[in-house]
Amino acid sequence: MGDPVKKYPYSWGEAIEILRSDPQHRQLVFDAYLTADLHENCRRFAASAEFAETLRLIRAYRPEARNVLDIPAGNGIATYALCRAGFDVVAVEPDASDSVGRGAIASSLSQENLKARIVDAFGEKLPFEAGSFDVVYVRQGLHHARDLKAMMSEYARVLRPGGLLLGCREHVVNDYQSSLQDFLDTQVDHQLYGGENAFTLPDYRAAFAHAGFNLVEEIGPYESPINLHPNTPEILAEKICQSAPGRILGLILPKPLVARLGMWQLKRSNRPGRLYSFVALAG
Repeated sequence: MGDPVKKYPYSWGEAIEILRSDPQHRQLVFDAYLTADLHENCRRFAASAEFAETLRLIRAYRPEARNVLDIPAGNGIATYALCRAGFDVVAVEPDASDSVGRGAIASSLSQENLKARIVDAFGEKLPFEAGSFDVVYVRQGLHHARDLKAMMSEYARVLRPGGLLLGCREHVVNDYQSSLQDFLDTQVDHQLYGGENAFTLPDYRAAFAHAGFNLVEEIGPYESPINLHPNTPEILAEKICQSAPGRILGLILPKPLVARLGMWQLKRSNRPGRLYSFVALAG
């Protein structure tokens, strides 16, 4: 993850505290569900279109699912939402902090008397028996792997046969030189703690295949509420129409057509760090 040579001055938790205190980044922190109001972050995520689509995918591919592994669980937004939805959840998070880690998860769950097992571990080496889970839910976690194939193999191991892996909102780059660097240069948190990363689409696909997964859906940028957050179709259409190219096109084309053309271009953009989500079934 990040640059293994360069030294960064802050931990992940310290980086978030810095961003929280800077009004310039207030919207970024809010959209990332990383404000200091831990319970409100959880409630917003549980009510989001992204989580509703996540539930739809679980019910479509594994309708009988009961046991869910949430990894990395971060500050607990998905653990909370999955518990509220009636699943038995194990949350894996290596950060212990009360702000963005295991302490935050426990605090948010306790406010509504929700229960989940909270475990300190990394995805490349999980302390669970084979076939322990119906679903492995990974939100913004695959791209942090130190060894992507090893991580994916562990997820396959702990899933029951036919189990579902959801890899949501994963950053994609074109190469590990200029494209990756261009992406990292845009990430304000990375400048503080150095932990961001991304993989190429072929490498994600190769890791799924190596672990024996059947990749049944590959959801591209802006193609789902999962990848669309924090935008909605309406908000994004307005942004397209108010952009410089959108305003020029708007002089000769109707606004709905301008929005459709802009969306067509966005979905096919090779922007470094673009978001993909993956739906895969264990063998």
